[in-house]
Amino acid sequence: MLRELLAPNASPMTLDGTRTFLVGGERVAVIDPGSSDGGHLAALKAAVGSGQVVAVLVTHRHPDHAAGAAQLARRLDAPLRSAGGGTLVDGDRIATDAGELVGVATAGHTPEHMALHWPAGHAVFCGDLMMGGLDTTLVAPPEGHLAHYLASLERVRALAPAVIHPSHGPSFEDPPAALDAYVRHRTERLEQVRAAVAAGDASVGHIISRIYEEPLPDALRAAARGAVEAYLAYLVERGEVAWPD
Repeated sequence: MLRELLAPNASPMTLDGTRTFLVGGERVAVIDPGSSDGGHLAALKAAVGSGQVVAVLVTHRHPDHAAGAAQLARRLDAPLRSAGGGTLVDGDRIATDAGELVGVATAGHTPEHMALHWPAGHAVFCGDLMMGGLDTTLVAPPEGHLAHYLASLERVRALAPAVIHPSHGPSFEDPPAALDAYVRHRTERLEQVRAAVAAGDASVGHIISRIYEEPLPDALRAAARGAVEAYLAYLVERGEVAWPD
């Protein structure tokens, strides 16, 4: 049994808001409570009804996923579990009446990012590893690390899910194609950054102007800067380019 409630926190970075997932009916796990909006938390409690919440799970520490988590856990008298809090580690199993959820360490967006594999549902809840309807998500220093991110995509691929549920945007119904698109996007951007450095671009701003369609909205310019910094760090780590700190 899977249910989904949308938090009222839409933005350019969260798309139409944070999707909170409830797995199970009698023994329920709540994934990514989202914002602390009172109406959303009340709707989650109503959706649980007479069921027992076995865990409130947070994929990572960003407030659009975690801000309402502690309050919801108190309301539901349930344990709050997250990698950032030291209460959820790779391989942990959370039993619901719809099957177990298994923690899958998927660093890259943040160091402590944790996806949840639901074998009985042939699904993965991927947090911000992927964004529904898109072929990219934010990977930016100091939290983001591109090599770890790419490895995490491959870790999800190895689980062979039939569907991937992101916390923002619609689900991916063709995971192999979606994962291919995500890897391809990063590969193409890396090549663009290599070419920009080879062409003599000497600042992140110059690279942004070369590889992104201008003018970028202000809300996305900071994300683009962080992404370019992540690409440069990746290339520097591999000795492919020299770039000042």
